[in-house]
Amino acid sequence: MFETNCDIPKNTYFCENYKVMKILRVLLLIPILMGCQKYELQTPPVLTGGKWFFYDFEIVQVSSISPLSIVKNDTICINSFNNQSFVSGNVLMRQNFNNTTKDRRFVIGKTAWEFDGTVGSSFLYLLTDFVNFNSTLQPSHEPFEVIINRYSDKISVYNTETGGRTLYTYDVNKIESNGVSPLTKMTLLSEPIVTDLYLSNGTRDKAVTVRILLKFMR
Repeated sequence: MFETNCDIPKNTYFCENYKVMKILRVLLLIPILMGCQKYELQTPPVLTGGKWFFYDFEIVQVSSISPLSIVKNDTICINSFNNQSFVSGNVLMRQNFNNTTKDRRFVIGKTAWEFDGTVGSSFLYLLTDFVNFNSTLQPSHEPFEVIINRYSDKISVYNTETGGRTLYTYDVNKIESNGVSPLTKMTLLSEPIVTDLYLSNGTRDKAVTVRILLKFMR
């Protein structure tokens, strides 16, 4: 028969040092594990540094109460197609370009957007309309305000003249691995745009819902 005495100083010394070693191992292990993790800071896309030229668009059909034919020309607006007329038994829906604000109307080959502000900032200024003054293009309005949400890929354009705000989902061409190549393409996808059909009895029905994809390059 053997008896052990847990109060022996030798065993006590061993137990205490074992606890210390265990604690040290845990403390040393945590920094090692944390050091292996990779954190990537998301930054807003660099949209400053030159004009963005509008070169094309797409009308993306979301829903419609009847078959829909889309006829494109060189203009598009971010608003409903409320100018309606009946042609050969069909309803022709158009947008009112002249009554659309400067930040929400676009002409292929003519419209240009120019952002200004601090590189890496989520807040920028935006010019969307220019006029020829003494043989140079000058902005026709005070800068609009832009807020970029880099986590949801959203851009909000605030028209300082009317107080209206337009929300887009943005996408840009990927930066090369060296991290310094400039962005050359940008698309902006509008929120759903609903157009009601005005019936002969004075009522209206939700006729069509679309989203508009704007395409820019520089």
